[in-house]
Amino acid sequence: MTELDGPMLVAKIAAAAIIVVTASRAAERAGPLFGALIATLPVSTGPVYVFLALDHGAAFISESARMSVAATAATAAFVAAHALAAQRLATPASLAFATLAWFAVALALQLRDWSFAEACLLFAGVFVAAIRALRRFAVAREAPPVPRARFDLALRALLVAGVVVATTVASHAFGPSVAGVFATYPVVFTSLVVILQPRCGGRFTASVLVNGLQGLLGFGLALAVLHLAAARLSATAALLVALAVAIGWNAMLLLLNLRRVRRAPRPQD
Repeated sequence: MTELDGPMLVAKIAAAAIIVVTASRAAERAGPLFGALIATLPVSTGPVYVFLALDHGAAFISESARMSVAATAATAAFVAAHALAAQRLATPASLAFATLAWFAVALALQLRDWSFAEACLLFAGVFVAAIRALRRFAVAREAPPVPRARFDLALRALLVAGVVVATTVASHAFGPSVAGVFATYPVVFTSLVVILQPRCGGRFTASVLVNGLQGLLGFGLALAVLHLAAARLSATAALLVALAVAIGWNAMLLLLNLRRVRRAPRPQD
């Protein structure tokens, strides 16, 4: 039995699907700010890295994480492309535009072997620029009621299955760099676009994704920590440390936003 067939692959897909479906359902119900913080936790990338660690060990995930840090630039391109397209285009066109942007940047990243320092500089520069350039789309909006569509669960399970299979194949066929890129495909963001935009509109959906850029800074930081930790610790310890960084970053953002809301002047009665 290989890693590409049999019960092991089915178990991987099922475990990742449960996590992603639960997190994306919570994100779409929570509104732009809280939903963005949930969506930017490593709910799809985390399980994929667990599977990579089981298959290949700590050294492999350390190298994959180095490339994943650079690949966060592709996720920023996804968010930017969607924010621009969703103001005027329908869901299929907006998602196609965003997905093409992700693949274009992901393929461009394969043209060189990024050092860890270069990957960190790319990550920091792209996200600072994206947060500044897209802040006009990050207007907080009231979350409208979102009825459950019959295809919700099937869609998300299919997206997760695609990422798990692609990452597993890439890890064996092409090595850690390509696997590290596929591991960061924005599964939750894609599902949010498909589920939210037809019901809540492009501007609301773009707001959720753009608000997520600050959370993605913590995601990139967690990947950088994973690269460093996996080179020195066991795979399990490195993954736990990286998860703690991602959760801690988003918890900090949540506390800062709650404090800002409390200090905001209240309207006079």
